[in-house]
Amino acid sequence: MKLTLPNKRRGRILFALLAVLLAVGLAPLAVISWKLIDSSKEHLKTSQQESQLMLASTIAGQLDTHLSGLRAQLLGLSRLLGGEIGPAPGDAETRARRLLSEFSDDRILLLRYSDVKQLEVASASDADVPAELEPAFLEGFVKVAEGLANHRPVDADAVAVSPPVVLPADPPRSVVLLTAPVLAGGVFRGALYAVVDLQGVWDAVVAGRGSGQAVFAVDRSGRLFASRNLLGASPGDDLSPRSGIVKRFRDRAGLQTETMPFLWSDGGAPEWYLGSYELTRDGWGVFVQARESQLYERVHQMIEEAARWALLAISFAILAAVVFAGRLSNPIDRLAEASRAFAKGDFSVRVDVRARNEIGELAETFNAMAAELEEVIRRLRRAAEENNELFLGTARALATAIDAKDPYTRGHSVRVNRYSVVLARYAGLGSQDLADIHVASLLHDVGKIGVDDAILKKPAPLTAPEFEVMKQHTVLGAQIMAPIKKMQSIIPGLRSHHERWRGGGYPDNLQGDAIPLMARIIAVADSFDAMTTDRPYQKGMTFEAAVARINELKGVAFEERIVEAFNRAYRAGEFRPETPAEPAAPALSEA
Repeated sequence: MKLTLPNKRRGRILFALLAVLLAVGLAPLAVISWKLIDSSKEHLKTSQQESQLMLASTIAGQLDTHLSGLRAQLLGLSRLLGGEIGPAPGDAETRARRLLSEFSDDRILLLRYSDVKQLEVASASDADVPAELEPAFLEGFVKVAEGLANHRPVDADAVAVSPPVVLPADPPRSVVLLTAPVLAGGVFRGALYAVVDLQGVWDAVVAGRGSGQAVFAVDRSGRLFASRNLLGASPGDDLSPRSGIVKRFRDRAGLQTETMPFLWSDGGAPEWYLGSYELTRDGWGVFVQARESQLYERVHQMIEEAARWALLAISFAILAAVVFAGRLSNPIDRLAEASRAFAKGDFSVRVDVRARNEIGELAETFNAMAAELEEVIRRLRRAAEENNELFLGTARALATAIDAKDPYTRGHSVRVNRYSVVLARYAGLGSQDLADIHVASLLHDVGKIGVDDAILKKPAPLTAPEFEVMKQHTVLGAQIMAPIKKMQSIIPGLRSHHERWRGGGYPDNLQGDAIPLMARIIAVADSFDAMTTDRPYQKGMTFEAAVARINELKGVAFEERIVEAFNRAYRAGEFRPETPAEPAAPALSEA
């Protein structure tokens, strides 16, 4: 029977039915939601602007009220001070200190009097005067002196107000310096300063206000000096680069009030906010702002409520569609899942579909095809295993024939083979590298086939010319295997297993990482077996002595990493004095 497969990809039946029902049920809801959002946004935006402007105006007005009251108090105190120091200048310091120490207002942190003769009296120790305020003291003195020189009336407006000053603390705290002129007998005698706790005034003003919104105040240059619910900013920060509305306030400082949408960044991605500000009497800006997403949250809640009821109404229709579509799509899903498993190599998978329709016929055809292919794959695997075993058997026979030429090294290739595979495993090599090393170590001395037996079997140390001939067995081994495609990956182990880590080996005098990894591993295994094997001219070492010698040559003849793997394997009991059994053959690649 010839199976004709469809050449067009089809959509899922369940999804198609669900899509139709969802479109019919949710389309009207989507249109209604869009209309509601569109009609409600402007109303909410207008209401929010009015609320923000009212809050900003209220806070700005109360800040002005506090500062106006403090101006009036300071001016009154300066007049009393002028009256006290007027009659007897010699006692001015004592009378001024008494007057300042008797004054009490929780909003004022420090009072200080400075006269034109550089007399200074403070209500607290000089150590309590922050160094950051010294420039403000000087500037206030100059302002009130210039005001008198220009014949300005000595009223509350004559009291100079400094820009807010942020004092270092944890957290930072903002203060403002008020300066009033001191006259005695109509003559300017000095200046009276009041360090006002601006942070305390701010906290009292904003207490219980602006819930859910950020409320903050900046000076004329856009620097923050007080805030509530404002994330990612600290007193003293310049907010102009981060806030569109603060930048507009700074650039258009003469504008009394404004409201606008703007971008605000609190360290992450910029977000859209709606904000308003009001100007205080001293030119500071009081801001109220909130996220636009927060503003429209009530609209979204209304849409979600409507959607919840709408979804409940259509859920029954969806349930019916799922049941109906499931009867059609489930068998197809099982067939598709079996096909995917089959494609991943699970040739035993079958599809159990009992439908008496086209889908059932398709499932039966798939099962028949899968059974045929599984049998073909089984035969191919069996043939590959037999071929691999034949190849390894040939390699073992060849290695045995090589060892047979020299009766003193009988079993050498098998032992080196086992040692090399153990070392490769402890060095963390993968399965394919293990397979390559398995063959390479077994055939590492195959080149000795081309070495004269007189040299190979000589029962005494070789002369220099004879050793040069013997060294050629690595090159001969590589040349013998070069024409065989399947042997290409093992040639580096045959040619380079007598190279030395720091150089001086043969045949190419390689060193370091230039020596192939499999050759570095075989070199350790080959040397260890040579050290522990009896020769006519040399008694084999004990295993312990050979291990010590291998470690002496670490970093000189052998790579340190391979020697460390050798040490771990030895401690684990992988190397034993008895002749090791031949290792299991890893699977070989077809390359």
